[in-house]
Amino acid sequence: MPSTTTPSGASEFSVYFDAPIAHMSTKDTTPDAALVESPTSETLATTNSYTNTSPNNPVPENDEEMAEAGDTVAAPSETSNPSPTPSSHSPKTQHARVVSVGRATSIAQRSVFTNADGRSVAGSTFINGAGTTGPNATAEPDDSLHLRAASADVALTDEQKANIAKRESKSNKQIAKIIKSEAKVEKKALDIAVRELSELHNLQKAAVKREEKAQSTYNKTLATFQKHEAVFLAARAKFEASQALLNSHTETLEITRNNAKEATANVQEKSQEVDSLRKMFDVDEREREVKLVELTGKGSTRKRWTLMS
Repeated sequence: MPSTTTPSGASEFSVYFDAPIAHMSTKDTTPDAALVESPTSETLATTNSYTNTSPNNPVPENDEEMAEAGDTVAAPSETSNPSPTPSSHSPKTQHARVVSVGRATSIAQRSVFTNADGRSVAGSTFINGAGTTGPNATAEPDDSLHLRAASADVALTDEQKANIAKRESKSNKQIAKIIKSEAKVEKKALDIAVRELSELHNLQKAAVKREEKAQSTYNKTLATFQKHEAVFLAARAKFEASQALLNSHTETLEITRNNAKEATANVQEKSQEVDSLRKMFDVDEREREVKLVELTGKGSTRKRWTLMS
């Protein structure tokens, strides 16, 4: 017995808010561009209706806008003309693929954990929880689904209900098996993360040891430098004092030497004067003796001495 619920315009989408069924093999009733060699204006208008943007439906430019576009179910077209274009090549399917890629990127960047700076904590596969449990694995049904289920349940017999319940129980067991298997995988992922943390901690300890060794070497070098610096300062003080004393004695020596040279020069000058005077006196004595003989007829009775040879 068919359901009495009137199918809505969104029947081609999933009744669950977070699961578009673009990948299902149902017939696509959305009008697509006709496969013609020369596109007409009517065909171009039909094709551009999927690509044109409007203020209400802008094209997502970044990951956040793509995530919002993926979370929002687009309104279906009111027309139902068949199209020869394959459903996998239709603009709707291509748009669904773009939205799927955008959602994957946004989900990879989201995280339920943030650090002190407010940025998302990056992590491995299970950083945002398991894939089969948790709020991210639960689909919220549309209100029409409850009405359809209730309407169909009234028309079923007890045997049909029992068969359906049996199949549901089998499906539940299969899902439970998957959940248990995922728990093991998540536990293994946790063990891997803990092992990686241990390896990073070992690197941290090695780095701390190297830092401690470098600090100890630096302290020893600094102490040696300060010791040598003190010796250098003391030696420089002695050197500067000795240099000042040497400069003083050098100046004294130069002055004394100049004085001695000046005294010697004075002696030489005076010796030249004395030598000149002695020679002149000897000549004068000779001339004086000659003059006295001429005047008196006899020489001087005074003993004469000569300096000239």
